[in-house]
Amino acid sequence: MKALNWFHLQDRNIFRAINRCREAAFYHTAMGLLTHLGGATATITTTLVLLAAASPEWRPAVFHSAAALVISHVIVTTLKRNFLRQRPYIVIGDSYVVRNPLRDSSFPSGHTTAVFSVTMPYMFLFPSLIILLLPIALLVAISRITIGLHYPSDVIAGMIIGTVTAFLLGLLF
Repeated sequence: MKALNWFHLQDRNIFRAINRCREAAFYHTAMGLLTHLGGATATITTTLVLLAAASPEWRPAVFHSAAALVISHVIVTTLKRNFLRQRPYIVIGDSYVVRNPLRDSSFPSGHTTAVFSVTMPYMFLFPSLIILLLPIALLVAISRITIGLHYPSDVIAGMIIGTVTAFLLGLLF
């Protein structure tokens, strides 16, 4: 029990440290825009465009990415329905939060899961893309904390779910 309490305390402390930059308007604006790269509109649209336009060389990565997105979404939806964790802006007073914030379960981060599940297949198959895609995925993850919607453990879980889903599917592609 002490270990769990310690973990929750650290999760909240890290959340506060990342979320606290409310004086930096540009930072919050940039993170507010970046966060949408992990949303359904961006990930699904990008995947569909790439499915339609991919050259034969890129098709395996695109199908791998699309499958990882679908499967990871099922995992996230199942976890959110079973782990009813309140979002940090509800629990931690004086948190910065975006307008019209989400109210469903915060665990795990769906945006983080989506961006990792979509980008990892490209990083696995085309390692030269890591320098571009990994920073984008990490910034989306950090943005979820910055805008007050997730604890660090929510985004870490999302990173793990997206990466492991993509990796395991990679064994099939």
